[in-house]
Amino acid sequence: MSTADSSQTRVAFIEESTYGTTPATPAFQVVRMTSEGLKHTRTNTSSNEIRSDRNAPDLVQTSGAAEGQIAFELSYETFDEFLESFMYNDFSSDVLKNGVTQKSFTIEKKFETGATDAFLRYTGMIASTFSLNIQAQEMVTGSFGFQGKGGSTDNAIITGATYTSPTTGDVFNAGINFGSLSMTGVTSPKVTAISIEGTNNLRQQPVIGSIESIGVGAGQFGVNGSVTCYFENTEAYQLFLDGTDADLEFVLTDNDDNSYTFTLPRIKFSDADVVAGANNEDVLITLPFQALYDSSEACTLKIERADAV
Repeated sequence: MSTADSSQTRVAFIEESTYGTTPATPAFQVVRMTSEGLKHTRTNTSSNEIRSDRNAPDLVQTSGAAEGQIAFELSYETFDEFLESFMYNDFSSDVLKNGVTQKSFTIEKKFETGATDAFLRYTGMIASTFSLNIQAQEMVTGSFGFQGKGGSTDNAIITGATYTSPTTGDVFNAGINFGSLSMTGVTSPKVTAISIEGTNNLRQQPVIGSIESIGVGAGQFGVNGSVTCYFENTEAYQLFLDGTDADLEFVLTDNDDNSYTFTLPRIKFSDADVVAGANNEDVLITLPFQALYDSSEACTLKIERADAV
């Protein structure tokens, strides 16, 4: 028997047609990732019975679920299905807007443990959160957080299961792959960092008669983030002071000319931080924002993809 090595871990997924049920003879898609934190969860409740010997008589499992994150370096079309799950919608003509249609997955994690491998499976997994981080001179990174129903363990693949190799496209970086950025009311901002944090505010739906919930409910769709730029003028600062609507759009183009365009059609800045922190440093302005529903685009967040021409 061998102990598992993290560098040999395989994570794969398949979309479910019925929430919480893995399709028969599943065709899994292997995931590119930098780390993962997927796990089964159990809530344990200690008995409050009073005993003359002062001992606790039992610890009872009262609920169970699945949750965790998959972290990544962004590459083209690698995470589109996870994006659809987070956005509660499908790409239509290569445009994805946040909506109300749930998409769940079975996610399988395989550990190499010698002659017999270990498989952990998580069912009903829905993308509850999404983050994207773009930092000067670094790779474009992010993560998806998931909530799900539960799952199981095994020592072999599901009968008839197949595994499609992951994509092989280059990872986006914030240097040569950052195409453009625009904010209405701000002239040619010189950006050093962008971050986006989105949530579906998911919740478990427990039911009497089962450890696992019957489903996962969706709450309000929310997107926050921040933009950091070199401080050249007061344009962006004035937008913050006035509480004026702005927008944010940026394009990432990989080495093969495939691209994603992220559009937040209506944002408001919640703060503006401009300080001279120390000698021998550039002065930057950091602008946290909240994205809001835009009636003309009928969404809060829009993602467009474009294959190389």
